[in-house]
Amino acid sequence: MTSRSLRPIHVVAAHLALVTGVVHLALGILNWAQYASAGILLPPDLRWPLFVVSGVAVVVGIVALMSGFPKRPLYVGGSVLMIVYIVGYFGWHVSGHRPLLVVGPGTHHHGSTVSYLLAHVVAGPVEFLSLASEAGLLVVLLYLLVTEDTGESPD
Repeated sequence: MTSRSLRPIHVVAAHLALVTGVVHLALGILNWAQYASAGILLPPDLRWPLFVVSGVAVVVGIVALMSGFPKRPLYVGGSVLMIVYIVGYFGWHVSGHRPLLVVGPGTHHHGSTVSYLLAHVVAGPVEFLSLASEAGLLVVLLYLLVTEDTGESPD
């Protein structure tokens, strides 16, 4: 893909992907480093290694797109990852913040699940930025997947 073949929607997607990737890399590295500094290489909270791996995957996806890799697999992979991020965020909260994602002791919320989840959308600026960029990127990637030609041209 050359810069001439980029449409504004591609630039929007790249920016949203970059925000999403950097947020997950930063959170993953900072939190994983706390465990590593205590000599624990594989932390009991598996989110942090998963954040690092998935954040790297997002950045690799951006580089792959700019390097001419076929777009459709990247759109599909990015869409799936954004769904995993969003469902994982809310699922982790609903399941009681279990450190091993679905296993281990959890806490339970009181009251309406919907109001509980809505409160987590605006739990903090990083959470809101992350969710907004993930949701925005999901919409853009699905739009690109549906509207772009299925035939890849050698740009």
